[in-house]
Amino acid sequence: MRVKYSEWGLANRFGDTILLNENLKYYPRLREILIDHELTHERNPLKNIKIDIDSVKNIGFLEAFMRIKFMLKHPKSLIQMSPVWIYKRRPYFDLSLILIYLIIGSMFILTRWLS
Repeated sequence: MRVKYSEWGLANRFGDTILLNENLKYYPRLREILIDHELTHERNPLKNIKIDIDSVKNIGFLEAFMRIKFMLKHPKSLIQMSPVWIYKRRPYFDLSLILIYLIIGSMFILTRWLS
């Protein structure tokens, strides 16, 4: 597994490469947490959705606070919330975020439709 740095996003795994925000070099604890999470991902997209859901369920207040604080301090990391990434001129789709956005969109439409 290789670790590469980018000025965009927070942390992503593309095949055998973990792409981390370059500013995470100055946040060793958060960097370690994100690498550990990315290492749990597999090639199976459905298993990755379960991994991300479990991660969200098990995230502690301190870890969530560290992520939010980092992302606000380094705005280019907010691109992490995009469900589509381009890496080496190839699109990658984050099925977990797509599912989350579909659920949120459905809830919004249903509340407007039912009211």
